[in-house]
Order: sequence, then C-alpha cells, then structure tokens
Amino acid sequence: MKKFSEKQILNLIISRFGFQNIEPYFGKDDISILPLNSLGSGLHGNTLLAVTCDMLVEHTDVPAKMTFEQIARKSMVSSVSDLVSKGVKPRFALISLGLPKTIKNNEISKLLDGFTLSSKDFEIDIIGGDINESKEIIIDCCMFGSLSSKVNVPRRNGAQVGDFVIVSGIFGYTSPGLKILINNLPSPDNHFKTKSIDSVLNPAPSYKFGLLLAHYFSSSTDSSDGLAAALNQISSESNVNLLIDEKNIPVPSQLRQFSSINALDYFDLIFYGGEEYHMVGTISEKNLMKVSKILKNQQLDIFIIGKVVRGDGQVFILKNNGNTKVIENRGFTHLA
Repeated sequence: MKKFSEKQILNLIISRFGFQNIEPYFGKDDISILPLNSLGSGLHGNTLLAVTCDMLVEHTDVPAKMTFEQIARKSMVSSVSDLVSKGVKPRFALISLGLPKTIKNNEISKLLDGFTLSSKDFEIDIIGGDINESKEIIIDCCMFGSLSSKVNVPRRNGAQVGDFVIVSGIFGYTSPGLKILINNLPSPDNHFKTKSIDSVLNPAPSYKFGLLLAHYFSSSTDSSDGLAAALNQISSESNVNLLIDEKNIPVPSQLRQFSSINALDYFDLIFYGGEEYHMVGTISEKNLMKVSKILKNQQLDIFIIGKVVRGDGQVFILKNNGNTKVIENRGFTHLA
C-alpha cells in the first residue's frame, strides 16, 4: 500500500476531526476560518478568526547558504502568504522552536533577530510559543488574523467559467536559484544568478497585493507548492478547466537560456519549482475592471495568464507553437 502523502494526511485530519457544524469555514484551503461565536457564548458573531500554521524543517527547507536570520524569516513567510492570499491581515503568531544541542548562543540570537525583523516587516506580534530539543532546527509558526464575516474570502473552489486566471509575480527564479545553490550550476549572467538565489534565501509573499485585492477574486491560493499545483487545486476544486497561454506567463528573460545550458526542462522550472509565494487566482471581468485603479495607485502588477473554461478539473497550456499540453498536478510535497 502506498504511503500517505502530506495532502492526504491533512485531508484525513480535517475529515476526522473537523467541526461539521461550522462548515464551510473549518480546515478549507491553507487556512481555517472560524466564527468567533462558535468558540463560546458572548463572542461577536460577525467576526471570523483566521488561523494557519506551517513547519520549517532544516534538512528539507533550509539551503546550506541560508543565514539564521533568513531561516527565521522563511519560517514566517509561509504562514503570512497563506493568510494574505485570502485577503486576511496577519496579526499574531506563536513560534515553537526545536533546537539541536550543538546550536550556539550567537546562532540563537541571530534566529531571534530574524524573528524580530520579520515581525516588524509584516506588522505581526509574536505572543508566545514553545522550545524543545531536536536533532535539527525545526520551527513551527502558528499565525492568526481576523476579518468580518461580510468580507469575501476567496476559496480554491470559486472559479467560474469566463473568469480570468491571474498571478501576482514572476515565475522561474526559485527553481534555478535552488539548483545554483545546491549544484553550482552555471547562469546566463550575474543578474539572473543574483535574483534567483535571492528568491530562495529571501522569499517575499504577495503581502500588499493580497490584502488589497484578494476580496475581489472568485478563487485564490498561493504558489508555495508550485504554479502547477496551485492551478490544479483551483481547477479540480472548482470543477472547471484552466486554459493558460504560454506567452502570458511572466518569466525571466534569461530562463530559457538557463534551461538550455543546463539541459533542464523549461516548463518544469516554471510550473514545478515551488516556494515562490505569489498569489494565483481567478477574477471576473467586472472585478478586474474594478481593481485596475487600485493597481495603478499602488504601483502593483497583475498578470493575466489565461481563462477559466468548462471542463472537469484540468489545466492546459497553449504553447507558442500552437500545441496544447496538460499541466500535471504535481509540485513540492512532503512524504511523496
């Protein structure tokens, strides 16, 4: 019997322990949203509590050249990205640390410096946590936000036929960056090398974009597991097909050259890298017109990469040569 994957285990937890009486909020997507009055009498019924958590494990999530400050920041970025991709502002965090006996005091101080700087950057108060001994660095970040029940929270199952498929950033830096760091692969130029490595060591969630625009979306998620995984989650849960146009995907100009000189698959670098933390979603034509003014005033970019069409939950890419290719539902996952 094949071993359960990360996603399958999470789905089993939700199905077994989820609070059925407060659906559709509990355990959906990458965050759980609970009406506060479900936690006890006397709490305001119009306020929702949004919660998410993410665990960083050194041997799977930390490249060799990442500093302790960067490790701390990365451990918070995943949870921040999960919340802001739903339009929820992160407010508080609990940070639990598993630390090896061999870690030095100055290294612990650098970790704490990273948490301090990141909490200021994302305007989050760290309100507690736990410390334990482990064989390697393990950081679990549990993050909280709140929102009104009257506000639209885009889910992964809300895509409608006719919607546009959008992304908030450029794809194709993190996968090369990781390969450059681990395998010292050659790069087309120093600019591409620097940008690629920085995308791995200093990941940035679509913070401002998500908080300002997510409520206009019919569906959304982030690309932490890869663009292909994000698109397939939306298409399968919405029971529609997504038709992506290759020429509209924002990629670095040097990516094809990087793939060529290293004999790597160009589309793998775009779709299956992961940890880019861009927002991926769908939006109606009417709402796209509404957000155009916000985009201009806030100097934000939005990239329309395709359309939602009738179907049974698949993702297709229209290649520049006119051929159509299925984008497989795979990406980075633990226990796979």
